Amino acid sequence: MTRERLITWTIGKDSPETVCQYLWQQSEEGVQFFCFDYFDTLVVRKIEPEYTKQLAAKLHRALLYNLPPADQLYTLRQQLEHEICVQSQAAGGEVEFYLHSFAPVYRTLLQRALGNIPRLESNARFTEQILSIETVVERAVQQPCLESIQVLAWLREQGLHTVLISDFYLPSPWFQVMLESMGIRKYFDHIYVSADHGVAKSSGRLYSKVCAELGCSPKQMLMIGDNLTSDVKQSDNLGVRSLYLLNPQQKIFYENWQPDMLHESTRVRQRFSEAGSTHSSNHSTQSVFQEMSTTLWYFTYKLFETLQEQQVQDVVFFSKEGEFLKKLFDRMQEDLFGCRIIRTHYLLVSRKATFVASLRPLAEEDFSRLFASYRDISPKDFLLSLNFEDSLAQSLCAKTGIDYGTRVPNFADSTEFRSLLAADSFQQLYEERRQQQRSNFLLYLDSLGIAYKQAGLTVVDVGWKGSIQENIYNILEGQVAMQGFYAGFLLAAEPEDNNKKQGILFDTTRSLPYFNVYNNNRSLFEMMLGASHGSADGYFTPEQFAQLPADHQREIREHIRDTRERKREVLVTTLDLPEERRLFREKILPLQEQMYTDVCMLNRAFLRSDCTLPEPEWFARCHARMVFTPTVEEIEFFERLYHLENFGVFEYTDFRTEGNLSLKDRCWNFITMRKNPAILEMGTWPPIILRRLGLDFYRHINGYRRFRREFP
Repeated sequence: MTRERLITWTIGKDSPETVCQYLWQQSEEGVQFFCFDYFDTLVVRKIEPEYTKQLAAKLHRALLYNLPPADQLYTLRQQLEHEICVQSQAAGGEVEFYLHSFAPVYRTLLQRALGNIPRLESNARFTEQILSIETVVERAVQQPCLESIQVLAWLREQGLHTVLISDFYLPSPWFQVMLESMGIRKYFDHIYVSADHGVAKSSGRLYSKVCAELGCSPKQMLMIGDNLTSDVKQSDNLGVRSLYLLNPQQKIFYENWQPDMLHESTRVRQRFSEAGSTHSSNHSTQSVFQEMSTTLWYFTYKLFETLQEQQVQDVVFFSKEGEFLKKLFDRMQEDLFGCRIIRTHYLLVSRKATFVASLRPLAEEDFSRLFASYRDISPKDFLLSLNFEDSLAQSLCAKTGIDYGTRVPNFADSTEFRSLLAADSFQQLYEERRQQQRSNFLLYLDSLGIAYKQAGLTVVDVGWKGSIQENIYNILEGQVAMQGFYAGFLLAAEPEDNNKKQGILFDTTRSLPYFNVYNNNRSLFEMMLGASHGSADGYFTPEQFAQLPADHQREIREHIRDTRERKREVLVTTLDLPEERRLFREKILPLQEQMYTDVCMLNRAFLRSDCTLPEPEWFARCHARMVFTPTVEEIEFFERLYHLENFGVFEYTDFRTEGNLSLKDRCWNFITMRKNPAILEMGTWPPIILRRLGLDFYRHINGYRRFRREFP
């Protein structure tokens, strides 16, 4: 340590042990409170400090639906800060601005420029969002100064009193979020931030405030910090001892730092690659389909971007795949904005649970939405698709004298179908269930608290044809505008202006790049997005639920009360099968936990890249690695997956390959495949088809060709 007129501590030169020895001597000489500055003392930034405000301006732009340019918002902020500081000084206050006072003025100016857009309607909410964004940016760019934190921790271990004193424009509730994220909140007895008190170290007034509240004399305090004026000269003027911290390497870093160090494309790709590959350091998790984290992050970001463009206020995620998608979407909002600027909701739905409620009275209904996808089905398949219980469906068939389980070609034009429609027992049960389920579902939908009748209903699901959206649109009798966003969308019918559907990653109705990459293994999306619960299986009042046949197997998942009629209650039920729970718990959940960790890292990489992301081709190449050139471990993992088809047909689907084929069979299959390459385009993942044909060796050649076709 240097002992001249100033007592200094140079990071990288003076050891923490030497500093601790000096501070202990000070305690023996009467110092009772050891005070620390925060910025460039306990933490340093990975970017030039002023640039944090430019980064925040980019998030302000996103908050405001990307309407004003970020550079204009930053310039506006600079002007406002200057005006507030000048006014404060003229009134005898500090030459400082505080963000919670700045935000209402900022909002007023934005309203004049943009009008009263939804995000500017509430002063309190807007102020909270601005404070949250600033905190998010600071957390993303800060890193601990380990040597000074080592000294701080040592002081606590000795039982000495520690105090944080910082001149900063964030009030302490947000400031303490930063302290917690750095892991140092636990080391302080007292925290003083200028934004809370309206006085600052830079004028010396905050030191007087601290002395008065701690009940100590200035000589009983010692201030440690990097600012020569605020941390040394002003404290010395009051009689507070000081230790001037120097960090030469950090000073050089700030002087040489340039913005393109953040958003230069090679560095951006590197940050994203490192963030999306944390599996390699986690040996407890089987490293399969690692790039799925990157694909789901990209989907989530593009979804958020799309919802922002349309100024969506509420979005509903459909079960089951929507459970994890909602979790990722919520986390992205929290990591980028510190709060959820788009309200999210989760709705327990399935094709089976919503189908009967979406149908018309029997005399007007032709069931074309079912028969369009499922032509050759059994009476059992038809009745179970209407969500009738198995015992009830069997009884209906017995009464009408038709075979329950035999699959019938073109069922819609069969005598079995006509016999069912003509049966009084079917007609009565159909209408009873149709009205019951429609009424109960609408109460459930209303419980979300969305003004969907006025604002429309925006929904999200994995894809592929938007059948559940179609069902809900019909439940609402086409009177509510709906729009659905999916990982992928495959056109099933002509689009309607009032019922729009859109794929984010691939879409047969729009010209999106890399369709063949993302569409190559749709089952991978479905399996990786498994849920912690079973499939939605109907909506019942307690009385209706009690009267269901004993074999129904449904479990009550949610209790919904009508806010208008407190006596009315609806039970939302699911069908939770042991096989599906075991698959999720043993195979899918560990992967989701790892993907969630990766996505959090990707959110941070996005912020640290100046709110820039790699080009679309980079994301497509990541996904292509999984689907075109999978490892043996990934194929074998995928083979062990399965799921229950519970609409149209009712059976388990798995991806296992059966036994070993003879050399003759394999040769014949190879010749057939070469003559008819369309065999590999039948909807099942090509590596699985090749295994079933005994041609596993060919997946390398086939995958390479597919890859080169997409990325020539």
